[in-house]
Amino acid sequence: MLLNINKRHMSLIFLTIAILFLLAGLLVLLNHFSVFNRLGARPDTNRVRIPILMYHHFADEGAPGTTISAEAFEGQIKALHDSGYTAVSFDELYDFVCNGAALPEHSLIITIDDGYGSVYDTAYPILKKYDMKATVFIIGVSHGKTVYKDTSYPIIPRFDDAEALEMVKSGVISIQSHSYDMHQYEPYETGSYRVGVMQMEGESDDEYIKAFTEDYQQAAHQIQEISDNYPFVYSYPFGKYNELCENLLKDMGVKVTLTIVEGINTVVRDSPDCLYGLKRYNVPGDMTPEKLLDKISHQ
Repeated sequence: MLLNINKRHMSLIFLTIAILFLLAGLLVLLNHFSVFNRLGARPDTNRVRIPILMYHHFADEGAPGTTISAEAFEGQIKALHDSGYTAVSFDELYDFVCNGAALPEHSLIITIDDGYGSVYDTAYPILKKYDMKATVFIIGVSHGKTVYKDTSYPIIPRFDDAEALEMVKSGVISIQSHSYDMHQYEPYETGSYRVGVMQMEGESDDEYIKAFTEDYQQAAHQIQEISDNYPFVYSYPFGKYNELCENLLKDMGVKVTLTIVEGINTVVRDSPDCLYGLKRYNVPGDMTPEKLLDKISHQ
């Protein structure tokens, strides 16, 4: 009788020990995944979440929401750098999706629209200092100019060919298209006005296709002459686009298109269509580095 009781006690002891070992194993496993996630590791190497930042002009004064001071910009770039982010090019993003290349952990993309001279004077030296790449989208008709096309209206000066070539040769900056003449400002227009790349009222499909195709080809040839690289990324003026212009750009060899819709992007290997209509975060001058880091890490 006593022997049977001892056997039952021993069985309970062994069962309790087994359960404790099982629970300990589960705790170790959970802790492993917790650390794994905190470090930002990606268990699925075929799918990457990548934020794209959008800037415009770098100055102490300017339009709210699209102008940032040198001090504020450097604060943001330093914070990104110190937090382990790597700013990659669209070539690298395309190679990840279509050619099996790897991307650094914590990759992001920095974009700058319009091609202002402040890119060369202010943003470029800061980006170079922190080894952070950026892509600049120029408006062809305004490139290197200080006045609006066909008028004497002053505009924010744009960088010129020599400055563009210097930035491209550094490996820090790449130049892509923001259209040749489809980023129009209605008060300065002397003829018909087009809202971004959208079809004008009364314009036939054939007329629109011809106008859009010629505009892109003119912009692309200009960029090739400036940088010795044919562009493959297109930033839609004002973020406006439609299915027709997306298809036209694809037919002309464009591999990536950008909107101004806010949000994170998920890109997937062997899925080239995921590179069209990418989202971007506009970064205003009053956004603190802490807020920027929080924004791109919690989406």
